[in-house]
Amino acid sequence: MGQQTSSQRYNLPFETSISPPLSYGSQIQVYGIATGDRFEVNLTNRRGDIILHVNPRINDRQLVLNSAPGGNWGNEERKPLNISSGQQFHIIIMVTSQGFKVAINNQHTADFNYQMPFNAADTVTVKGDVNLTNIQIYPGFSQHGQPLQFAMETPIPVNMFPGRVLHISGRSNSNASRFEINLLANTYQGADVALHFNPRFDQREAIRNSCQGGGWGVEEKQGGFPLESGQPFEIQIICFPEHYQINCNNQAWFTFRHRIPYHAVQALQVKGDVTISNVHAM
Repeated sequence: MGQQTSSQRYNLPFETSISPPLSYGSQIQVYGIATGDRFEVNLTNRRGDIILHVNPRINDRQLVLNSAPGGNWGNEERKPLNISSGQQFHIIIMVTSQGFKVAINNQHTADFNYQMPFNAADTVTVKGDVNLTNIQIYPGFSQHGQPLQFAMETPIPVNMFPGRVLHISGRSNSNASRFEINLLANTYQGADVALHFNPRFDQREAIRNSCQGGGWGVEEKQGGFPLESGQPFEIQIICFPEHYQINCNNQAWFTFRHRIPYHAVQALQVKGDVTISNVHAM
């Protein structure tokens, strides 16, 4: 759906279908302004199941999570909440193999184990004391590891969490000078880059950096250079709680400590002197 705009408003209660169906890697992103004590975001279906109930309670400063198969509520789970009335917020619901992960304002807030199959959800509803300014639904990845459709330089939605592995297969051009792999953060129309990975054949170095608010950080480039012009490769980017591990052709290459929270990552971009044949996430 469209990107956030300050003038856009949705009538409540709001409901939209989930298409394609949820799979690992799917993201539901909700933008708005809390206007009172409580509002809720629900993943539901027309059989009456609430697969996930996300219920910020502003006055209590708590986030309540629950599910209601067949309309029968389970046990609530509560987490500290940092949303204030009158302030903008951004909620991300991520579908992972471990369960739903919920981030608020790009900070991981809660995990919620599946009480019923996540792909039973076919609808998102939002209601309560909130001005809903945008909702975005990003398709995920096949549960069977099928590759993502990929066009060079065009960002594709991804999310990162500990245990996530991105596999990027391709071949550098025969006269390759440089290419780059970027994990774009917060909004991939913006300038934040959580991981900028820039192999430079002309210098035999692989530069790593990050960019926040338009400002680049300190470059890292130790670790050698196992790539060769014109040769195929597979790059693995593995997310750990404190860092990314980058492997090349199943051999460890280097690590890069998180400078921007991994929860903020929203997209993958590849560009430069390279042809990409396959991208998939585990």
